[in-house]
Amino acid sequence: MHSTLIQIFDKTYELCDQIQERNYERASYEKLCSEVFPGLTFEKWYQAGYWNGNLFNPHVLKDGDDIVSAISVNKMNIQIGNSKPRLYIQLGGVMTSKPYRNQGLSTTLMDKILTDWEDNCDGIYLFGHEGVRDYYPRFGFKAVDEYQYYMDIKSDISNNDALRLNMDSKKDVDLLIEHFKLGNPFSLINISNLGLLMFYCMKYNKNDIYYIEEEDAIAIAGYEKEVIVLYDVFCKSNCSLKNIISSIARENTERIYFGFPLNQTKHCKLTKCKEEDNILFILDKAKSSNLADFLHTPEYHNKLMIPLLMHS
Repeated sequence: MHSTLIQIFDKTYELCDQIQERNYERASYEKLCSEVFPGLTFEKWYQAGYWNGNLFNPHVLKDGDDIVSAISVNKMNIQIGNSKPRLYIQLGGVMTSKPYRNQGLSTTLMDKILTDWEDNCDGIYLFGHEGVRDYYPRFGFKAVDEYQYYMDIKSDISNNDALRLNMDSKKDVDLLIEHFKLGNPFSLINISNLGLLMFYCMKYNKNDIYYIEEEDAIAIAGYEKEVIVLYDVFCKSNCSLKNIISSIARENTERIYFGFPLNQTKHCKLTKCKEEDNILFILDKAKSSNLADFLHTPEYHNKLMIPLLMHS
């Protein structure tokens, strides 16, 4: 753990990072998380060995023994198509304990992180809700649009032969990790961050992971009435997306939304993402006006989104 003392107005706090191997600090961080974001936990994920401090590094302020404010720094190596991966920093978990709010703690953390990283990466971004739309622009962030592909499908397309994996089974987890290493050949954007993937797969998407034997593919898919959200796919490049969709589709399925930007968009439609709890804010030296410019891919005309399972 790295630490230093810092003065905020008339009070001294301890600024720390790389807290993951310190039991007390890790527990205090989780306590703050549960206070600000009920249900958000990290201990099981840590114990399973997926908290990589080089990729997920909360920067925290301590008042005495207790962590009272935090922002996580997430290193994201983003590859667009066959281009060379670029390093982006995704900020997340921006939170302050209620008694300490409006005292400059989050501002101090944000200023420190931006000073450290703005000239040492290809861009910095974060996701926020509607209530902070006016907050992040104070630091130079701007809200930009994301665009999601979807496809209407016929009811007779369904084979419904995908096998749901059990994330409490080591064999099934190993199968997921083995396929994750293959990447998603249908996505324009690939981000290799196993820890973040497993954070979702151990909790929020635990029951959404399927194996398609015919294609030797893993699909992470959520269902809501007649709609499927295909969060991600991991398989070899010669696999058929059509067959994968057929395997996860149900008899009542009418539409499938893709949780990643497709590299082949035939038969697909495009819609602007409208989730008020997941507004994308970007900051970079080039003062980009949209996501395509921010990701150094203007040729894609901003028909892009950050993959859903890579939100921190």
